[in-house]
Amino acid sequence: MKFRLQATTIALAGALTLLAQACNATAKPPRGSDNAGLAAGRLAEVNPTDIAVLPIRNRTGKQLPLEQMRASFQAGLVRLRYSPLALDYVDQHRAVEAAYTPGQLGEQAALQVTITGWDDSRWDTHSRLIVDADVYLLDATVGEALWGGHVTRRVDMAAEVPAAAQEVTLFSRAVDVFVGDVLASIPPRDPRR
Repeated sequence: MKFRLQATTIALAGALTLLAQACNATAKPPRGSDNAGLAAGRLAEVNPTDIAVLPIRNRTGKQLPLEQMRASFQAGLVRLRYSPLALDYVDQHRAVEAAYTPGQLGEQAALQVTITGWDDSRWDTHSRLIVDADVYLLDATVGEALWGGHVTRRVDMAAEVPAAAQEVTLFSRAVDVFVGDVLASIPPRDPRR
């Protein structure tokens, strides 16, 4: 009986130790939850379908992969069940109508991205990129932000360096990771509404 009691006590102590370790282990927060500057606003209420992804504004003075970034935002919106208009269609109408106003293409919202900072000084040594951007999803009827704000993202690609076949591929992947991290904060469209 004494032996059985000791074995039970040891097993219970082991279980409590494992439970304490599990409680102390930090769970990885959901992707996008660290974009503190991005707020949902009235996005769920308006629940837009068609979105115009506007050309990305560059306030850095550097040459940036803006077209790739814009295409990545468009693809990310599709994954979130939104229907972005074709980029060529948006560009054609904006060229004809020099003074674009949200809603003129029949869209319910417009995605406006402005890159305000681009620090690639540690790219060659650490495969690290830091991007500052203002990202807004604007209501096409009233022009107010449905979702968005300022975001600073650090994209660290060091773990993917051995698998990357080329530097260009790794850099393109870094741009897609930045866009994915930003869009992780946007609520998916509710198709039932």
